[in-house]
Amino acid sequence: MGPFRHQSLGSASLVFTGALVLALSFFSVSLWEFSRTEADDRARIVQLAEAFVGQYAEEHSDGMPLPAAFRRMGLETFLQARLGNTSHAPVTVRVPGRPGAELGLTEPLPHVAEKIDRIAGTRDASIYEELRVEDWRVIGRSIFPTFARSEVCVACHNRELGSTRYAVGDVMGAFVVESDLTAYVVRGLCYAGVAFGLLLFGYQLLANREHRRTREIVELEGQVKLERQQREAEAHSNFVLSHDSLTGLARRSVFMDRLKELCAGDHEAAFFVALIDLDEFKTINDTMGHDAGDALLVAVGTRLKQISIEGGGLAARLGGDEFAMIMPQSATYPTMHALGSRLVEFIGCQVTHNGCAIQPSSSVGLCVCVPGRIHEISGLLKHTDAALYAAKNGGKNRFCQFNESILQDLKRRSLITSALPQAIKRDELDVVFQPKVCLSSGNPVEFETLARWNLNSKSVCPSEFVRIAEETGTILELDLATLMNGARFAVAASSRTGAPVRISSNISALGFRTPHIAEKIVTCVRQANLAPDRVTIEVTESALVENIASANESLSSLRANGIRVALDDFGAGYSSLRYLQQLVFDEIKIDRSFLQDIAQDSEKHFLFVKIVEMAKGLKKEVVVEGIESQAQLNLAVSTGADLGQGYFFSEPLTETAALAYTQRLADKRAGSRAG
Repeated sequence: MGPFRHQSLGSASLVFTGALVLALSFFSVSLWEFSRTEADDRARIVQLAEAFVGQYAEEHSDGMPLPAAFRRMGLETFLQARLGNTSHAPVTVRVPGRPGAELGLTEPLPHVAEKIDRIAGTRDASIYEELRVEDWRVIGRSIFPTFARSEVCVACHNRELGSTRYAVGDVMGAFVVESDLTAYVVRGLCYAGVAFGLLLFGYQLLANREHRRTREIVELEGQVKLERQQREAEAHSNFVLSHDSLTGLARRSVFMDRLKELCAGDHEAAFFVALIDLDEFKTINDTMGHDAGDALLVAVGTRLKQISIEGGGLAARLGGDEFAMIMPQSATYPTMHALGSRLVEFIGCQVTHNGCAIQPSSSVGLCVCVPGRIHEISGLLKHTDAALYAAKNGGKNRFCQFNESILQDLKRRSLITSALPQAIKRDELDVVFQPKVCLSSGNPVEFETLARWNLNSKSVCPSEFVRIAEETGTILELDLATLMNGARFAVAASSRTGAPVRISSNISALGFRTPHIAEKIVTCVRQANLAPDRVTIEVTESALVENIASANESLSSLRANGIRVALDDFGAGYSSLRYLQQLVFDEIKIDRSFLQDIAQDSEKHFLFVKIVEMAKGLKKEVVVEGIESQAQLNLAVSTGADLGQGYFFSEPLTETAALAYTQRLADKRAGSRAG
């Protein structure tokens, strides 16, 4: 209401001012016109009087009135005749001479007398007009100078005055003709007032009409603006809901809708589906910070958007460092190979953030949807994901096209994925035991438990089913089942041999990040009736460095319950001295990769020696993995390592073989004591 109130006040002021100006203009013009008409009438009166007097002067003789007196008589006659005409204003005439010079008649108004005297001095023949307010009357006044035009007139005046005062051409006085315009001004003001009222009323009508029209226009414009804002807000909201806020790419829902539309429609051309995963993205986040990770995601999103525009496709961010693309087959990208090469190459361009160079790489899986075939979205994505999986397993920074070989791998993976949870639940997994040997005495002191599995009477590679367990979220159940079987073996072997048997078991990085993992491990050991001090839990660095505070809490809880903790595969992951200082563990297991070709690699030899020295300096027990030769054993012994593990001592043993192994060891010890 505020703007309209101000607008109404402004319109009213404008209407009032306009009406007033027009009314005053009407009054002013009419007053000017009437005053001009009256001035002309005054001039005609004087002209008639002059003509009459001139004629009289030519015929003047002795004994007749003076021309001046006759002039007054003529003027009075003319004025009497004019009184009957009501269209004119009342007029009065005075004929004063020069002050004190003509028949004793002087001008009563000082400014008029001064004007006549000035005219006489300059012999100015012009007529002086004025419009004045005097005594509450509006007076229009004309002053006409009178000249001595003939000898007769001059002689008459000189004789009357008794002196030679005038000569022909002198100014003897003036006609002062006055019109009383008061009545007309009052009438004009009344007319102007009426005009003002009519104009005000008319303008008000017009203003009201325009105000209504303006209000309707403003309301219409407001409605249009509101609707436009609503549409823009809806469009923005839809964009925000359908596009990733960081990269600006489409979200998963948009990608799935487009894919569903293409799969359901009769598309004339084939189209490609690509799944893109950034390699080592977590490492970039951990080492360079999340802002660097975000900068990389933005750069990758920009590049994917450019590729999608080039080929008329759609790029989307599915979440985290996972992206997807739908690309129609065209001259730009005629094959999956062309699209895959472009994606890997373009994404692999260097990214600079805060002066630091980031070298990204990606794994890309591709699948084609050809026209004329019905494709299930889930199946299409499953095939594409299988191609991505193959690309990652093939060494990363590469693309892989879905084919028959990948299809067979996918079927096997699906079979393992569905069968593994049931095998864990039914306790169908086997456990093998590899001894850890004391390097100083040569005697085994502990067994590491390793999971094995036969599917349909065929052995499944541990790396294969462990990786699938990690991907499907069943890895913790697998780790706990392996620990439980190992603990049962230790109890059985101890009971059979009469000597305590120690075991170690791995907990994967994903499993160790599970809430309350320490309590679950302790519960598992107690259920097997194994003393906690006979158990060592091996954890990799990647499980610990993500949240050191939480990891230390779990490690401390395990140690508080008597369970030892080992840092597994040291040197294969982060290997940061800061982690060695901050994390709480009892044992360091040096990764087997350090012993491979160590005799030919002096740098690797140097690092191995220094790692053992460092671990011993930190008062940690050192275990060397992967000992397969006498030379490697000699090296481990020479460095002061505590324990060794590898095929040089023993391959992983089945439970029966491990029991026999412990029995032989117990018999040997008993024989030594008896001897």
